[in-house]
Amino acid sequence: MPPSLSAPTDNIYKFACLFGLALIISAVISIASIYSSSLDRKIVYVQAVIALDSKADRTKQEEESLKLNRLLIDVTKKNEDYVNILLGLVIGFGIFLSGFGAIQWHRTIQRRDDQLAELQIQKLQAEIAKTLSETTQPFPPNTSPAAT
Repeated sequence: MPPSLSAPTDNIYKFACLFGLALIISAVISIASIYSSSLDRKIVYVQAVIALDSKADRTKQEEESLKLNRLLIDVTKKNEDYVNILLGLVIGFGIFLSGFGAIQWHRTIQRRDDQLAELQIQKLQAEIAKTLSETTQPFPPNTSPAAT
């Protein structure tokens, strides 16, 4: 089945611009998703820590579980920070790529296309003016031999 949306392969600058936008959108969605799942995990770990902290006398297993849950909270925070930095870099690269593609497309492709369109307009205007001048000229007098 052919894709309904095709990639803009007519020029590399447009492709770079749209690929940069896709990177930005993907990274923003990933940040929201990671934040949500990380928050869910931290809530589970904090609930376990609160339950174990409220006990006055804990067994060795409960002490180990408390340490593990606190460690898991720290690891989850560090993982979230690491992924946020990585996704921030992806967003930065996406902004650069999108900006570069848009600027180069405007400088290289769009100016040429605008100039071509202007030349086509001038050509059509010249053709219209020529056609109008030919149709508005009076007919030359009848120079046929039968008229004389």
